[in-house]
Amino acid sequence: MRLRLPAGETGRGSEAGRFSLIERDPLFELQRAAHLCGGRYEVLPRALVLAAVGWLPPVVLSALAGQTRGALVGLHTRFLLAIPVLLWAESFVDQRVRGAIDAFSERGIVRLSDLPRFRAIVDDAERRLHATRAAIVIVAIAFGLSPLGGLLGFTPRGSPAAWWTLCLSLPLFRVVLLQWVWRWVIWSIVLIRTSRLDLRLDPTHPDLAGGLGFLEHAATSFLALQVAVGAVIAGRLLAVVLRSGDVRAEQQQVIGFALLTIVVTLGPLLPFVGHLLRAKRLGKLDYGRLATRHNQEFAERWLGPPAGSPLGDPSISSLADLGTSYAVIDRLRPLPVGRHSLVALLVVCAAPALPALAAHVPLREMLTRVVKTVLL
Repeated sequence: MRLRLPAGETGRGSEAGRFSLIERDPLFELQRAAHLCGGRYEVLPRALVLAAVGWLPPVVLSALAGQTRGALVGLHTRFLLAIPVLLWAESFVDQRVRGAIDAFSERGIVRLSDLPRFRAIVDDAERRLHATRAAIVIVAIAFGLSPLGGLLGFTPRGSPAAWWTLCLSLPLFRVVLLQWVWRWVIWSIVLIRTSRLDLRLDPTHPDLAGGLGFLEHAATSFLALQVAVGAVIAGRLLAVVLRSGDVRAEQQQVIGFALLTIVVTLGPLLPFVGHLLRAKRLGKLDYGRLATRHNQEFAERWLGPPAGSPLGDPSISSLADLGTSYAVIDRLRPLPVGRHSLVALLVVCAAPALPALAAHVPLREMLTRVVKTVLL
Protein backbone atom coordinates (compact mmCIF):
# COMPACT_ATOMS: atom_id res chain seq x y z
CA MET A 1 0.00 0.00 0.00
CA ARG A 2 1.63 3.22 -1.17
CA LEU A 3 1.34 6.23 1.08
CA ARG A 4 -0.25 8.91 -1.11
CA LEU A 5 -2.17 11.94 -0.03
CA PRO A 6 -4.89 13.48 -2.17
CA ALA A 7 -3.59 16.39 -4.20
CA GLY A 8 -6.26 18.64 -2.76
CA GLU A 9 -4.87 18.16 0.73
CA THR A 10 -1.34 19.13 -0.13
CA GLY A 11 -1.67 21.50 -3.04
CA ARG A 12 1.23 19.72 -4.77
CA GLY A 13 1.71 18.78 -8.36
CA SER A 14 2.39 15.40 -9.93
CA GLU A 15 4.47 14.34 -6.93
CA ALA A 16 1.56 14.76 -4.51
CA GLY A 17 1.85 12.65 -1.42
CA ARG A 18 5.51 11.71 -1.98
CA PHE A 19 8.12 12.82 0.48
CA SER A 20 11.05 14.72 -1.02
CA LEU A 21 14.15 16.27 0.48
CA ILE A 22 14.56 18.61 -2.48
CA GLU A 23 11.25 19.45 -4.15
CA ARG A 24 9.46 22.51 -2.75
CA ASP A 25 12.56 23.61 -0.86
CA PRO A 26 12.53 27.45 -0.98
CA LEU A 27 16.23 27.77 -1.87
CA PHE A 28 15.96 25.08 -4.52
CA GLU A 29 12.87 26.72 -6.01
CA LEU A 30 14.70 30.06 -6.15
CA GLN A 31 17.45 28.40 -8.18
CA ARG A 32 14.85 26.82 -10.42
CA ALA A 33 13.19 30.21 -10.92
CA ALA A 34 16.58 31.57 -11.97
CA HIS A 35 16.74 28.79 -14.60
CA LEU A 36 19.73 27.16 -12.92
CA CYS A 37 17.90 23.86 -12.43
CA GLY A 38 16.46 23.00 -15.81
CA GLY A 39 15.00 19.50 -15.89
CA ARG A 40 15.61 17.53 -12.71
CA TYR A 41 18.44 18.59 -10.45
CA GLU A 42 20.98 19.64 -13.07
CA VAL A 43 24.33 20.21 -11.38
CA LEU A 44 26.49 22.03 -13.91
CA PRO A 45 24.67 25.42 -14.16
CA ARG A 46 24.58 25.91 -10.38
CA ALA A 47 28.11 24.66 -9.88
CA LEU A 48 29.42 27.06 -12.54
CA VAL A 49 27.55 30.04 -11.08
CA LEU A 50 28.78 29.30 -7.56
CA ALA A 51 32.32 28.85 -8.85
CA ALA A 52 32.14 32.10 -10.83
CA VAL A 53 31.05 34.01 -7.73
CA GLY A 54 32.87 32.23 -4.92
CA TRP A 55 35.95 30.65 -6.49
CA LEU A 56 37.13 32.62 -9.51
CA PRO A 57 37.51 36.12 -7.95
CA PRO A 58 39.73 34.95 -5.05
CA VAL A 59 41.83 32.91 -7.46
CA VAL A 60 42.38 35.94 -9.70
CA LEU A 61 43.07 38.23 -6.74
CA SER A 62 45.53 35.73 -5.28
CA ALA A 63 47.35 35.40 -8.59
CA LEU A 64 47.68 39.15 -8.85
CA ALA A 65 48.98 39.31 -5.27
CA GLY A 66 51.47 36.49 -5.88
CA GLN A 67 50.24 34.29 -3.03
CA THR A 68 51.71 30.82 -2.43
CA ARG A 69 50.21 27.75 -4.14
CA GLY A 70 48.78 26.30 -0.94
CA ALA A 71 46.90 29.44 0.09
CA LEU A 72 43.69 28.55 -1.76
CA VAL A 73 43.66 24.76 -1.47
CA GLY A 74 40.66 24.94 0.85
CA LEU A 75 38.80 27.13 -1.63
CA HIS A 76 39.56 24.71 -4.48
CA THR A 77 38.29 21.70 -2.55
CA ARG A 78 35.11 23.51 -1.53
CA PHE A 79 34.08 24.82 -4.95
CA LEU A 80 35.63 22.30 -7.33
CA LEU A 81 34.97 19.13 -5.32
CA ALA A 82 32.63 19.53 -2.35
CA ILE A 83 29.90 21.71 -3.91
CA PRO A 84 29.59 19.64 -7.13
CA VAL A 85 29.33 16.48 -5.00
CA LEU A 86 26.64 18.03 -2.79
CA LEU A 87 24.65 19.24 -5.80
CA TRP A 88 24.96 15.88 -7.57
CA ALA A 89 23.85 14.06 -4.41
CA GLU A 90 20.48 15.83 -4.39
CA SER A 91 18.77 13.46 -6.82
CA PHE A 92 20.83 10.48 -5.64
CA VAL A 93 19.89 10.83 -1.97
CA ASP A 94 16.36 12.07 -2.60
CA GLN A 95 15.43 9.00 -4.63
CA ARG A 96 16.67 6.63 -1.93
CA VAL A 97 15.09 8.50 0.96
CA ARG A 98 11.82 8.80 -0.94
CA GLY A 99 11.89 5.08 -1.70
CA ALA A 100 12.57 4.26 1.96
CA ILE A 101 9.65 6.39 3.15
CA ASP A 102 7.34 4.71 0.65
CA ALA A 103 8.62 1.24 1.59
CA PHE A 104 7.39 1.53 5.19
CA SER A 105 3.80 1.53 3.98
CA GLU A 106 4.20 -0.45 0.72
CA ARG A 107 5.75 -3.43 2.52
CA GLY A 108 3.27 -3.38 5.37
CA ILE A 109 5.96 -2.64 7.96
CA VAL A 110 3.78 0.17 9.29
CA ARG A 111 0.56 -1.51 10.35
CA LEU A 112 -2.69 -0.36 8.77
CA SER A 113 -3.88 1.02 12.10
CA ASP A 114 -0.73 3.18 12.35
CA LEU A 115 -0.85 4.58 8.81
CA PRO A 116 -2.57 7.85 9.88
CA ARG A 117 0.18 8.43 12.48
CA PHE A 118 2.86 7.62 9.92
CA ARG A 119 1.25 9.99 7.44
CA ALA A 120 1.28 12.73 10.09
CA ILE A 121 4.98 12.08 10.78
CA VAL A 122 5.86 12.42 7.09
CA ASP A 123 3.71 15.51 6.55
CA ASP A 124 5.11 17.25 9.63
CA ALA A 125 8.67 16.46 8.55
CA GLU A 126 8.12 17.86 5.08
CA ARG A 127 6.53 21.04 6.45
CA ARG A 128 9.52 21.61 8.70
CA LEU A 129 11.99 20.75 5.96
CA HIS A 130 10.58 23.15 3.40
CA ALA A 131 9.54 25.97 5.71
CA THR A 132 10.59 29.41 4.50
CA ARG A 133 11.87 30.34 7.94
CA ALA A 134 14.19 27.32 7.89
CA ALA A 135 15.75 28.62 4.66
CA ILE A 136 16.08 32.10 6.19
CA VAL A 137 17.82 30.67 9.26
CA ILE A 138 20.23 28.68 7.08
CA VAL A 139 21.21 31.77 5.07
CA ALA A 140 21.48 33.88 8.23
CA ILE A 141 23.79 31.36 9.91
CA ALA A 142 25.89 30.94 6.76
CA PHE A 143 26.56 34.66 6.39
CA GLY A 144 26.51 35.42 10.12
CA LEU A 145 29.44 33.13 10.87
CA SER A 146 31.82 35.41 8.98
CA PRO A 147 31.40 38.51 11.19
CA LEU A 148 31.36 36.19 14.20
CA GLY A 149 34.76 34.93 13.09
CA GLY A 150 35.90 38.54 12.94
CA LEU A 151 34.79 39.13 16.52
CA LEU A 152 36.72 36.05 17.60
CA GLY A 153 39.89 37.23 15.89
CA PHE A 154 39.78 35.14 12.71
CA THR A 155 39.48 38.09 10.35
CA PRO A 156 42.00 37.98 7.47
CA ARG A 157 44.51 40.79 7.25
CA GLY A 158 45.22 42.85 4.19
CA SER A 159 44.48 40.30 1.46
CA PRO A 160 41.56 41.12 -0.90
CA ALA A 161 41.30 37.42 -1.78
CA ALA A 162 40.98 36.50 1.89
CA TRP A 163 38.30 39.13 2.44
CA TRP A 164 36.33 37.91 -0.59
CA THR A 165 36.61 34.34 0.69
CA LEU A 166 35.45 35.32 4.17
CA CYS A 167 32.54 37.53 3.14
CA LEU A 168 31.15 35.67 0.13
CA SER A 169 32.87 32.38 -0.78
CA LEU A 170 32.62 30.68 2.60
CA PRO A 171 29.00 31.80 3.20
CA LEU A 172 27.95 30.38 -0.18
CA PHE A 173 29.58 27.07 0.67
CA ARG A 174 27.96 27.08 4.12
CA VAL A 175 24.50 27.58 2.59
CA VAL A 176 24.88 24.45 0.47
CA LEU A 177 26.35 22.45 3.35
CA LEU A 178 23.81 23.60 5.96
CA GLN A 179 20.98 22.68 3.63
CA TRP A 180 22.26 19.11 3.75
CA VAL A 181 22.69 19.20 7.50
CA TRP A 182 19.05 20.26 7.85
CA ARG A 183 17.92 17.51 5.46
CA TRP A 184 19.81 14.93 7.49
CA VAL A 185 18.24 16.23 10.72
CA ILE A 186 14.74 15.87 9.25
CA TRP A 187 15.57 12.38 7.92
CA SER A 188 16.73 11.39 11.41
CA ILE A 189 13.58 12.77 13.01
CA VAL A 190 11.39 10.80 10.60
CA LEU A 191 13.19 7.56 11.47
CA ILE A 192 13.15 8.23 15.21
CA ARG A 193 9.40 8.94 15.23
CA THR A 194 8.66 6.01 12.91
CA SER A 195 10.62 3.65 15.17
CA ARG A 196 8.17 4.45 17.98
CA LEU A 197 5.33 2.84 16.01
CA ASP A 198 4.40 -0.81 16.43
CA LEU A 199 6.29 -2.01 13.35
CA ARG A 200 5.63 -5.40 11.80
CA LEU A 201 8.99 -6.97 11.03
CA ASP A 202 9.61 -10.33 9.39
CA PRO A 203 12.47 -12.16 11.15
CA THR A 204 12.85 -14.58 8.22
CA HIS A 205 13.22 -11.86 5.59
CA PRO A 206 16.22 -12.63 3.34
CA ASP A 207 17.67 -9.12 3.79
CA LEU A 208 18.67 -10.23 7.33
CA ALA A 209 17.16 -6.99 8.64
CA GLY A 210 13.58 -8.00 9.29
CA GLY A 211 12.49 -6.35 6.05
CA LEU A 212 14.20 -3.04 6.88
CA GLY A 213 17.03 -3.59 4.41
CA PHE A 214 15.80 -0.70 2.28
CA LEU A 215 17.01 1.67 5.03
CA GLU A 216 20.60 0.68 4.26
CA HIS A 217 20.52 2.27 0.81
CA ALA A 218 18.98 5.48 2.12
CA ALA A 219 21.34 5.76 5.10
CA THR A 220 24.53 5.10 3.13
CA SER A 221 23.50 7.59 0.44
CA PHE A 222 24.28 10.31 3.01
CA LEU A 223 27.93 9.28 2.67
CA ALA A 224 27.89 11.73 -0.25
CA LEU A 225 27.62 14.49 2.35
CA GLN A 226 30.64 13.09 4.17
CA VAL A 227 32.60 12.75 0.93
CA ALA A 228 32.17 16.50 0.43
CA VAL A 229 33.15 17.28 4.02
CA GLY A 230 36.08 14.88 3.74
CA ALA A 231 37.31 16.69 0.62
CA VAL A 232 37.46 19.95 2.59
CA ILE A 233 39.37 18.29 5.43
CA ALA A 234 41.72 16.62 2.96
CA GLY A 235 42.37 20.01 1.37
CA ARG A 236 43.25 21.49 4.75
CA LEU A 237 45.64 18.64 5.55
CA LEU A 238 47.25 18.98 2.15
CA ALA A 239 47.68 22.72 2.68
CA VAL A 240 49.36 22.04 6.03
CA VAL A 241 51.74 19.58 4.35
CA LEU A 242 52.62 22.08 1.64
CA ARG A 243 53.18 24.79 4.23
CA SER A 244 54.99 22.98 7.06
CA GLY A 245 55.20 19.30 6.20
CA ASP A 246 53.84 18.26 9.61
CA VAL A 247 50.28 16.94 9.86
CA ARG A 248 50.47 15.48 13.36
CA ALA A 249 48.66 18.51 14.78
CA GLU A 250 45.75 17.83 12.39
CA GLN A 251 45.26 14.16 13.28
CA GLN A 252 42.40 15.03 15.61
CA GLN A 253 40.45 16.36 12.63
CA VAL A 254 40.70 13.03 10.83
CA ILE A 255 39.60 11.13 13.94
CA GLY A 256 36.76 13.55 14.57
CA PHE A 257 35.66 13.29 10.93
CA ALA A 258 35.63 9.49 11.15
CA LEU A 259 33.42 9.59 14.25
CA LEU A 260 31.13 12.16 12.61
CA THR A 261 30.81 9.99 9.49
CA ILE A 262 29.79 6.98 11.58
CA VAL A 263 27.21 9.04 13.47
CA VAL A 264 25.74 10.59 10.31
CA THR A 265 25.46 7.24 8.52
CA LEU A 266 24.48 4.83 11.29
CA GLY A 267 23.01 7.18 13.91
CA PRO A 268 19.52 7.46 12.34
CA LEU A 269 19.29 3.64 12.23
CA LEU A 270 19.99 3.10 15.93
CA PRO A 271 16.32 3.53 17.00
CA PHE A 272 15.50 0.31 15.10
CA VAL A 273 17.97 -1.81 17.07
CA GLY A 274 15.34 -2.61 19.71
CA HIS A 275 12.81 -3.66 17.06
CA LEU A 276 15.30 -5.94 15.34
CA LEU A 277 16.55 -7.56 18.53
CA ARG A 278 12.98 -8.14 19.64
CA ALA A 279 12.05 -9.61 16.23
CA LYS A 280 15.05 -11.94 16.44
CA ARG A 281 14.22 -13.07 19.97
CA LEU A 282 10.53 -13.65 19.28
CA GLY A 283 11.28 -15.21 15.91
CA LYS A 284 13.62 -17.76 17.43
CA LEU A 285 11.03 -18.60 20.08
CA ASP A 286 8.16 -18.93 17.59
CA TYR A 287 10.10 -20.85 14.97
CA GLY A 288 11.73 -22.94 17.70
CA ARG A 289 8.31 -24.09 18.88
CA LEU A 290 7.24 -24.72 15.29
CA ALA A 291 10.42 -26.68 14.59
CA THR A 292 9.93 -28.82 17.70
CA ARG A 293 6.37 -29.68 16.73
CA HIS A 294 7.32 -30.26 13.09
CA ASN A 295 10.28 -32.49 13.95
CA GLN A 296 8.28 -34.56 16.41
CA GLU A 297 5.56 -35.23 13.86
CA PHE A 298 8.20 -35.87 11.19
CA ALA A 299 9.93 -38.42 13.43
CA GLU A 300 6.64 -40.16 14.26
CA ARG A 301 5.86 -40.48 10.58
CA TRP A 302 9.21 -41.47 9.08
CA LEU A 303 11.39 -42.82 11.88
CA GLY A 304 8.88 -45.37 13.13
CA PRO A 305 7.35 -48.24 11.18
CA PRO A 306 7.57 -47.78 7.39
CA ALA A 307 4.88 -45.42 6.18
CA GLY A 308 5.47 -45.51 2.45
CA SER A 309 8.16 -44.10 0.19
CA PRO A 310 9.65 -40.71 1.24
CA LEU A 311 10.53 -39.87 -2.37
CA GLY A 312 8.69 -36.74 -3.44
CA ASP A 313 7.00 -36.29 -0.10
CA PRO A 314 6.67 -32.56 0.71
CA SER A 315 7.37 -33.10 4.41
CA ILE A 316 11.01 -33.87 3.53
CA SER A 317 11.58 -30.47 1.91
CA SER A 318 9.64 -28.69 4.67
CA LEU A 319 12.23 -29.96 7.15
CA ALA A 320 15.01 -28.27 5.18
CA ASP A 321 12.93 -25.09 4.64
CA LEU A 322 12.25 -24.77 8.33
CA GLY A 323 15.95 -25.14 9.12
CA THR A 324 16.76 -22.45 6.55
CA SER A 325 14.22 -20.05 8.08
CA TYR A 326 15.65 -20.59 11.56
CA ALA A 327 19.17 -19.99 10.24
CA VAL A 328 18.05 -16.68 8.69
CA ILE A 329 16.59 -15.58 12.03
CA ASP A 330 19.83 -16.50 13.78
CA ARG A 331 21.76 -14.26 11.36
CA LEU A 332 19.40 -11.28 11.68
CA ARG A 333 21.48 -8.12 12.19
CA PRO A 334 20.87 -5.57 14.95
CA LEU A 335 21.43 -2.79 12.38
CA PRO A 336 20.06 -2.91 8.81
CA VAL A 337 23.53 -2.45 7.32
CA GLY A 338 25.57 -5.04 5.44
CA ARG A 339 29.26 -5.66 4.92
CA HIS A 340 29.60 -3.71 1.69
CA SER A 341 28.14 -0.59 3.29
CA LEU A 342 30.47 -0.90 6.26
CA VAL A 343 33.45 -1.16 3.90
CA ALA A 344 32.29 2.00 2.08
CA LEU A 345 31.92 3.70 5.46
CA LEU A 346 35.50 2.83 6.43
CA VAL A 347 36.83 4.04 3.09
CA VAL A 348 35.10 7.42 3.48
CA CYS A 349 36.40 7.70 7.06
CA ALA A 350 40.01 7.14 5.97
CA ALA A 351 39.92 9.10 2.69
CA PRO A 352 40.69 12.62 4.04
CA ALA A 353 44.13 11.53 5.26
CA LEU A 354 45.21 10.00 1.93
CA PRO A 355 46.11 13.20 -0.03
CA ALA A 356 48.24 14.51 2.84
CA LEU A 357 49.91 11.12 3.23
CA ALA A 358 50.59 10.94 -0.49
CA ALA A 359 52.08 14.44 -0.49
CA HIS A 360 54.16 13.77 2.60
CA VAL A 361 55.49 10.36 1.57
CA PRO A 362 56.74 9.83 -2.02
CA LEU A 363 54.78 7.25 -4.02
CA ARG A 364 57.86 5.11 -4.60
CA GLU A 365 58.55 4.96 -0.89
CA MET A 366 54.91 4.10 -0.16
CA LEU A 367 54.97 1.18 -2.61
CA THR A 368 58.31 -0.01 -1.27
CA ARG A 369 56.94 -0.06 2.26
CA VAL A 370 53.91 -2.07 1.15
CA VAL A 371 56.07 -4.65 -0.64
CA LYS A 372 58.42 -4.97 2.35
CA THR A 373 55.50 -5.38 4.72
CA VAL A 374 53.94 -8.13 2.61
CA LEU A 375 57.06 -10.03 1.54
CA LEU A 376 59.59 -9.48 4.37
